Amino acid sequence: MLRRRLAAVLAVAVAGCLAAAPAPASATAAAGDRKAYATWDTPAPRWNPCAVIGYRFNPARAPKGALADVKGAIRRISSATGLRFAYRGTTSAVPRAKHGYNADYPTDTQLVIAWVYPGKQSEWLTQNSLAGMAGPTWRTGYTTKGAENGMINWAGVVLNANIKLTGGFGAGPRYGWQGTRGQLLMHELGHAVGLDHPAIHDTKQIMYGTMTRKKAVWGAGDLTGLKLVGKAQGCLRTEPPGASASALDVGAGGGFTLP
Repeated sequence: MLRRRLAAVLAVAVAGCLAAAPAPASATAAAGDRKAYATWDTPAPRWNPCAVIGYRFNPARAPKGALADVKGAIRRISSATGLRFAYRGTTSAVPRAKHGYNADYPTDTQLVIAWVYPGKQSEWLTQNSLAGMAGPTWRTGYTTKGAENGMINWAGVVLNANIKLTGGFGAGPRYGWQGTRGQLLMHELGHAVGLDHPAIHDTKQIMYGTMTRKKAVWGAGDLTGLKLVGKAQGCLRTEPPGASASALDVGAGGGFTLP
């Protein structure tokens, strides 16, 4: 049986805006400790890399230029994991929506990214000190050899509409909120594909619990973790070879907080 996991709210402090930066050159070595990563469980729950992940963008409350940064962050996480994402368009859905807001994902969609006001649209984002929250749910899945492995089937990302971050993926401003919208999106999408905050204190990692002025480029630990939840681990299936299985969804969530 797949172990249950009750995830604590994971926080990352924002000390400024996140800035825009191009993807790193392939010749540049990833920074930091390659062991600075963590997953939601062991073995690491992950998406089936042999299926396409449909995602949608909720434009309500989103800042100008948000969709370009969403697509940029998706490209970066797809490149690091080998997972395939398909943009399905806009939606009114809100991950973990509160009463009065649309919680229903379209049938072709497994991931929704939305901006919300703390305590209003989503049960996930309850405090103004949180810059964002994200996470997946997973069920019991099986590798092609029949071993149990959590298989993610749903994920959401909610970002604080009150926090005005610099767009893009660069180093961010010297004053004000540290980091950029791109760094925040990469971090939250890291949660959505199966990564937790690392126990090792390494500010060079995007999955480090606090946003900093660094460029939004995956660190060595990020890349190690993303490989563990990516295409390199092989396909997943809903049933073990030669048998049927029933499963219960398990969830987790993590995000960034303000200091």
